[in-house]
Amino acid sequence: MDNFEQWNRRVNTVSDSALSGRDPDFGDAEFDRWLSQQLQFNEPYLDNDGFCERVMAQLPAPSRRAERRATRVQYAAVVAASAIVAWQFPFGEVLSEAVQQSISLYSLVGLGILSSLAAMTGGILAARR
Repeated sequence: MDNFEQWNRRVNTVSDSALSGRDPDFGDAEFDRWLSQQLQFNEPYLDNDGFCERVMAQLPAPSRRAERRATRVQYAAVVAASAIVAWQFPFGEVLSEAVQQSISLYSLVGLGILSSLAAMTGGILAARR
């Protein structure tokens, strides 16, 4: 029974080394040696006489139509994401709080429209790069 309790304590104890994913008996030098062994490429190089380059050169270039379609899909994704955010946004609560704080409703709506346009423009520009 004592052996079981010792084993159970050892198994259920979470140490710092276990949390960091490292074995305490596995030192830094041993880890580095093991990692360098795992990263060695022992496979022989197979020369393909430029086969890959020839195949890539024979592939058709992307058409302007495909690029325009990708751009339209990106615009649609940005508009859809903006619509989902607007759908989930609590406009009623924001408007009632704005009235209570006596903030000009027009300036608040204008600020919201400008910020969402800036966010959409940034998203489109980031997607195109």
